[in-house]
Amino acid sequence: MVEHGGRRLASGSGVVVASRAEEPGTEAMSYVLTAAHILDGKEGAELFVHFTGTYAARGKFAAIVIRQGNAETLDLALLGVPGIAVPPAPFPAGDRVRLGEEILVVGFPWGKRLGLFSGIVSQVPADGKGEATADEGAEQTIVVDAAAAKGVSGGGVFREATGSLVGVVEGYQTASIAVKDRSQTYAVKVPMPGETFVVPVTRIRRFLDEAGLDAASGWPGSGAERTE
Repeated sequence: MVEHGGRRLASGSGVVVASRAEEPGTEAMSYVLTAAHILDGKEGAELFVHFTGTYAARGKFAAIVIRQGNAETLDLALLGVPGIAVPPAPFPAGDRVRLGEEILVVGFPWGKRLGLFSGIVSQVPADGKGEATADEGAEQTIVVDAAAAKGVSGGGVFREATGSLVGVVEGYQTASIAVKDRSQTYAVKVPMPGETFVVPVTRIRRFLDEAGLDAASGWPGSGAERTE
């Protein structure tokens, strides 16, 4: 959540990618990956993270930005959340994403409820690797056909078979629908099925490495998947 003066400016979803338990002289820390565009244009605002599951009752935690990419070329931001160590999402042993793989997207549609969306990987980069330089941008994303709603940007995309991370939602295509009531006609933007864009795990690994996370921070997590 992005807030200013107690007023919410924006909200999105995120994935815990690393954590560090509290030790003598070291504060507990969780590292949350989200979409950079959620933070764009909101300098000076406060950031908060609200976890789910057994951690939900602990309320929201203040967060800091550790690294933020350019939303136009790499829509990723890494947040640090002091005071809590949440188990990270499992990463795969390999980075290859296969066309037609069944996936699940987890996020917070409209910032109000936990949502789960199913689908398949419907488009992959032509080279099949998902590797890109900074100026290649969207050409190296993957696309899934799960119809993610507003607020799911930054949410995790997981393999249905293994639960390992495929990538992070960066955005979706929308269509404008004209809605008419008794006094006026207005446009409402709704997500288009089949056009949810995802930053693949290959690019996520590189982003986290460049952010300086190492084994001491729990990266890539003790829950890393060992087999493909």
